[in-house]
Amino acid sequence: MATIVDESAIPKSAATAVPRRGSPRIALTAALAASVAIVAVFADTAWSIVSIWIRSETFTHGFVVIPIALWLGWRKREELAAARAAPWFPGAALVALCGALWAILTIGGVLVGSQFALAFMVIAAFVSIVGLRAARVLAFPLAFLLFAVPAGEVLVPTLIDWTADFTVAALRLSGVPVYREANHFIIPSGAWSVVEACSGLRYLIASLMTGVLFAALVYRSASRRIAFVAASIIVPVFANWLRAYMIVMLGHLSGNTIAVGVDHFIYGWVFFGVVLLLLFWVGSLWSEHAPAASDFVRAPDLRAPAPASRFTAAAVLAIVLAAVWRPVPAMFGADVVANGSALQPVGAARGWTPSAVPPLAWRPDYKGMTAELNQGFTSASGPAGLYVAQYRGQARGREMITTANALVSPSDRVWRAERRGAVEVSWNGTPVTAQRTTVLGNGTRITVYSLYWIDGVVTSSGAMAKLGVMLSRLRGRGDDSMLVVAYAADSADRDAARELLEAYAPELDNMFRRVAPRAR
Repeated sequence: MATIVDESAIPKSAATAVPRRGSPRIALTAALAASVAIVAVFADTAWSIVSIWIRSETFTHGFVVIPIALWLGWRKREELAAARAAPWFPGAALVALCGALWAILTIGGVLVGSQFALAFMVIAAFVSIVGLRAARVLAFPLAFLLFAVPAGEVLVPTLIDWTADFTVAALRLSGVPVYREANHFIIPSGAWSVVEACSGLRYLIASLMTGVLFAALVYRSASRRIAFVAASIIVPVFANWLRAYMIVMLGHLSGNTIAVGVDHFIYGWVFFGVVLLLLFWVGSLWSEHAPAASDFVRAPDLRAPAPASRFTAAAVLAIVLAAVWRPVPAMFGADVVANGSALQPVGAARGWTPSAVPPLAWRPDYKGMTAELNQGFTSASGPAGLYVAQYRGQARGREMITTANALVSPSDRVWRAERRGAVEVSWNGTPVTAQRTTVLGNGTRITVYSLYWIDGVVTSSGAMAKLGVMLSRLRGRGDDSMLVVAYAADSADRDAARELLEAYAPELDNMFRRVAPRAR
């Protein structure tokens, strides 16, 4: 009678006692070599990741991600010894798909997207070389590599707003009168601002990465792992709100003698450290040390190991299918030299007369443009200004849509933005959506209308503008893009900024088509 063996319930001790045939050592060597080669081929994207680790305190954790992933893989060595490694050649299609995604996102100037595409490319190459069975063993170490990509800055404005909302509400509940303008507020003891460093993004990223690692090492059940990871996201957000409130209260109660200098940041990190330790301590109370399914490995595969030549072939195939996409962005104008055509001042139109200087000291906080125009106008509606920035040959540091560009920087201590909303305006006779923003500072309220022009298409959405740049390049029409901003001092009876934008829309549209002649 045949004996039925449950392969999933063989303890490690029993599995490792069987002769190790089909050792994955050659497969791992080939996969690591291919990974290094792919990173070298896409060195510019890889360097963009490392350079952010270097310059941004929020993402310095990136330096430890790869060592931790290697350590996590080393912990799986006994399970790997029992897993027969054999190339999974269909996985090479995933490498090609990731390469195509990298090319498309690079063409579109989506830096974080191209960085993720490179990370997925390396993971796909690894899986295709070592095979599905060995890849299952290394699933978590491979997935952990994604923490190396510096992502999350898009959350900063939202986190700042949430922190300011909570801090102001908590101060009022504490009996402290507050006057608020956007993310700046004044209390009897002084003025405070919630800036980028107060958003809590670095706390959130640090908590999430360590929380995922903790959950994988301490828990066995999926439900506990999911619950702890969720807690590692929610707890630092609430902790940052409390931190901001306590710092303001410490400053207020001490007459601004404490929590207003370097100690401001020291108190913040100490508080976050205590919260994180409490989170892990509470999480450890539900740790799962009893043997579970993941503490056992399958019976070793006694089939003959795949020959080294197959791993070499799989590694070469992965490198080739990745490298073939490297020159593609240049073919679609992603590497165009950023030479901009001069933007000429516009003349009188529809009752508006150009003035010698812009009406206000404010200007949009955009950088990297190839040309710009900031012109003042007067009419019966009052003074108003028109700002235009041209972008061509967009690349890192020269992009129109990026987290570094905004009407008002979150770190600006003079100007602040509030009341953002989409409104319909007339652009050259066609209704389009513009972004309406109120900018405050220097005792002035400014009404601002902003939109983007890409290859003849007008939109107020940054995401749609980014997509428009990508589609324009893919059609071979370049990436000429314009930021259009009309602004005027806030008035109760006339919307001068809107009137100016609609009056000059036809002339601006014609001017843009001249400086970007491929747009029709």
